[in-house]
Amino acid sequence: MSTTAEKQLQNAQTFLSLLSALDFAAMAELMSPDFKHEFLPASLPAPQGKAIRNKEETLVFFKHAWEAVFEYVKFLPPMDIVQGKDAIVFHVKADGMSKSGKKYENEYMLTFHFDGEKIVKLREFADSKYAAEYFASLRT
Repeated sequence: MSTTAEKQLQNAQTFLSLLSALDFAAMAELMSPDFKHEFLPASLPAPQGKAIRNKEETLVFFKHAWEAVFEYVKFLPPMDIVQGKDAIVFHVKADGMSKSGKKYENEYMLTFHFDGEKIVKLREFADSKYAAEYFASLRT
């Protein structure tokens, strides 16, 4: 594995650790200025409201979602990692708790795309059935 590939893997792992720690300023340092975040699948209901966000919108979204909805969300170590040229895919689970005390245990496929060591795109594919039921239950 080349030095760039090793750094890309490290930055993807660090990104999830920083998201779990709510360290949005440090997360921003890993993201390129033209960063894009995309939710998948397209059928996922819209607590997120927008399918593709730029860097600033992504940071605001994560900050709002994590601080308004969740007591905590921690991404567990990846169950599977696939790395190619300038891309890394993680299969991960999240362990969390809403502010109302409802356990959160979603599953994700996260694809990080890189330009050098900077993350230029994150594609987040969540368990859409779980997400729809979970967020609907918070509204009732």
